[in-house]
Amino acid sequence: MPVNSTLQTIEGVNLHTETVGHHTHLVTEDHSRVATHFKTAATTSAATTTIVQSKPGQAIVITDIILAQDKVASGALTIQFDDDATNTVILLKVDTSDAQVTGHFPFAGRVRGWKDARVEMISAGTNPSTNVTVMYYHLAGEQVLSFNDWDALR
Repeated sequence: MPVNSTLQTIEGVNLHTETVGHHTHLVTEDHSRVATHFKTAATTSAATTTIVQSKPGQAIVITDIILAQDKVASGALTIQFDDDATNTVILLKVDTSDAQVTGHFPFAGRVRGWKDARVEMISAGTNPSTNVTVMYYHLAGEQVLSFNDWDALR
């Protein structure tokens, strides 16, 4: 026998449901699907560019990176986490000396940075045409780790 019921959080907030036909379904969604933003950076010269800056006291979680860089003499493209201290971690480095590079990198496990780290791209070579898009969301509170705590988990 069907029973009318409502699922609630511990705070008493009703969870979202949708009715399709005669059936009601609980709607669940991964946080990255509802909170993800994107930023794009482009350059036509050798440079270090901040793509995404974390909010103060928060961390960035990368869900995807899309990149394109033309072939250039002695060219390279680096995507990294960096902060104002001495902490830098390279996420991706590609050589564009032999061929143009394009790619989409969906991080199924999500790539989380540490407190106050930003995402940078370093474009090298002679007049490289570079475009990088980063899909990300911010973490706050207990999930945000210092660099040392973050590094210990790797």
